[in-house]
Amino acid sequence: MKTMCGRFMIAGLALACASQASAQAAAAARAERPVFLDLNAAFEAPPKSLETSGTFPLFGETGAAATRQQPGASVLADARIGYRVSPQFGVAFGFAGGRSETIGKTAASVPSAIRFASPSLVTLDAPGLKRREAGYHIQAVWFLPVSGSGDTALALSGGPSLIRLRQGVPRVAIDSAGQTSITVANETGAAKGVHAGVDLARAFSDRFGVGVFVRYVAASVDRPSAADVKVGGVQAGGGLRIRF
Repeated sequence: MKTMCGRFMIAGLALACASQASAQAAAAARAERPVFLDLNAAFEAPPKSLETSGTFPLFGETGAAATRQQPGASVLADARIGYRVSPQFGVAFGFAGGRSETIGKTAASVPSAIRFASPSLVTLDAPGLKRREAGYHIQAVWFLPVSGSGDTALALSGGPSLIRLRQGVPRVAIDSAGQTSITVANETGAAKGVHAGVDLARAFSDRFGVGVFVRYVAASVDRPSAADVKVGGVQAGGGLRIRF
């Protein structure tokens, strides 16, 4: 019995040493390749609806017009390049850019040319409203191994962000005869914000692996037609993990 217990203890010790050696080898390989590159396909959750309103004079009265659009989810191209300053910490620069397209709704109360206080309600669609968003992120990264071999790791990141927005906004045009039409103005804006995210990666070798991530970006852009327009939001995706 004692002989069998001794054999089990020796086997367990050998396995522990092998596991420790494997982890040390993985750590050494990572130390030799401190530069990391993440390439992802991702999406961004739909932002809140965008609304505008205004008034205009016509036939001695005041008319009113309003627009509303609900942008959809955006498909993103996402990339990050960074450098590990130690096995646990790193710095990185990330970029995420995408676009979406939607149909806007417009409505106008147009004064009558022949009867006072008898406006006509006109509704029109505004197709082809494009939204383009680009985010630039400076990151501090904290790496947490979640497997004994070090092949699977969790990375927590956060830092400041710069977001640029280009948004197609419908406008209701009323001519002197009371005829309505739709024009589209491309409004731009930029905002500083912050972000935080988590990345789970699995390495298949000392150079290549795959991973998934979730990020939240908080920022607001002031546009000519609307202030405090939320940009960023929830972003998620996955792709390649490369070390150099």
